[in-house]
Amino acid sequence: MSPPAFRPRILVAVLAVVAVGLAILMLERARAGIERTPMMIGTTPATLYRAAGGPEAPLAVVTHGFGGSRQMMEAISLTLARAGMAVVSFDFHGQGRSVMPMSPDAFPNEQGSSGTTVQLVRQTLEVVEAARALPGVAGPPALIGHSMATDILVRTADRLTDVGPVALISAYSREVTPETPARLLILSGQREGGLREVALGMVRQVAPDGAEGETVEAGLVERRAAVAPLVGHAGVLWSPTTLREIRDWMAPNRAAPVAATGPWILLLLAGLVALVWPAAALLPDRSKHGPEPGWRLFLVLIAAPALPAALLSLNLGASVLGLAGIGRIALFFGVWGVIQLGLLAHYRGLDRRVNLPTLAVLLAGSLLFALAMDRYAAAFLPTGPRLPLMGLLALGTLPFMLAHAHLAHRARLWRRLLLALAPLLALGGAIAAEPERLGLSFTVLPVFLLFLLVFGTMGRWIARVTGPATIGLGLGLMLAWSIAASTPLFGAASRTVF
Repeated sequence: MSPPAFRPRILVAVLAVVAVGLAILMLERARAGIERTPMMIGTTPATLYRAAGGPEAPLAVVTHGFGGSRQMMEAISLTLARAGMAVVSFDFHGQGRSVMPMSPDAFPNEQGSSGTTVQLVRQTLEVVEAARALPGVAGPPALIGHSMATDILVRTADRLTDVGPVALISAYSREVTPETPARLLILSGQREGGLREVALGMVRQVAPDGAEGETVEAGLVERRAAVAPLVGHAGVLWSPTTLREIRDWMAPNRAAPVAATGPWILLLLAGLVALVWPAAALLPDRSKHGPEPGWRLFLVLIAAPALPAALLSLNLGASVLGLAGIGRIALFFGVWGVIQLGLLAHYRGLDRRVNLPTLAVLLAGSLLFALAMDRYAAAFLPTGPRLPLMGLLALGTLPFMLAHAHLAHRARLWRRLLLALAPLLALGGAIAAEPERLGLSFTVLPVFLLFLLVFGTMGRWIARVTGPATIGLGLGLMLAWSIAASTPLFGAASRTVF
């Protein structure tokens, strides 16, 4: 590459390094002065946050929504700890670092609960009991939760003899009554129209003319519905409005600064992705450019696997390693990839060259992103039972991404969009057709989209200097990593293998 052409990449590299360094500095500064103590409460992984050397403090218990983790709630935990509270944040079974799966009985019964709900309420009560026994903790526990956890916390509060203020984020629980919880803050993102209506309904149980941003009271009951501007279901967790509202609702020190880490997390992750673009320019160009498949062959290649992959995943792989759904996911991707690779080998041939240095650059960039994600944003390391699951998933994701890389290599935009949409539509259709069989696997859909956005972008930059086999291997491993690290784990009734 000529020096003039290389200059933009040098500039991007410098800006990315500065962004990463600044983001890490600010994220670590948000933790300064706060003791973060990992702990196990029975089989539940948790973290205790409190100001270093602080006096006796009121207790707050914080937990996440479906598919989340303690890391996703850390901005709230740090804010409350800095404002004078002792905060215990924990991972629900089947999520984060938990090694215990959730109950497979996830569908509500006529009473509106399920085996999973009963299990998670019991787990939360155990955490609250253990947290109240910690030294230096005083008073009834405050409860803070997001999305799925809002229903769990309302049911938990109803079973406690005394409870402090409650904050529900993106709430949908039908268990809220005009009397309980007595002191309740309901937060929603501006883009969560339906959940904003639910929050307003909870306020109007107490005051029929209550409005957003207004605190209403009736006897001992106090309610407030607040809206975090510009954000949706995930961004609401990092919104400064959310952090201030929760601090003011329950913390003794309302002047304490909030831990507004969201923009710094985005800057860090964007900087790490951006670094791959100039790094790719340093690699020797060993790509082999061939013509794209004709459009008729291309449409056959993306349509042929849909029905076999959906049908086989519906009927096989119900329980693998004692977990539901994982075998079906691996089978879907594997069947899809094997069919496409077979057709490609027959009609066009496959590029089998693997460039190990280039593969190492792709995996190194991906690993740095994963480690940063896990430390600051959400659990993203396949630890405990997730490690063997990653190996199982790789049996499916490797052929899938090898085929995908061959078809996406130097492809036009409309082809790349079809390559992404076809498996999403096929898997989504199978889930919609048979929710009892595949419903527990639905979280793979957003994970796959985010995977293509982040790791697929890295792969495209590096694909310009290497062949599809190298990219397919690297992205196949990272897709297995992403699903294994982030997908909620449900137990299975039996332990059969395919």
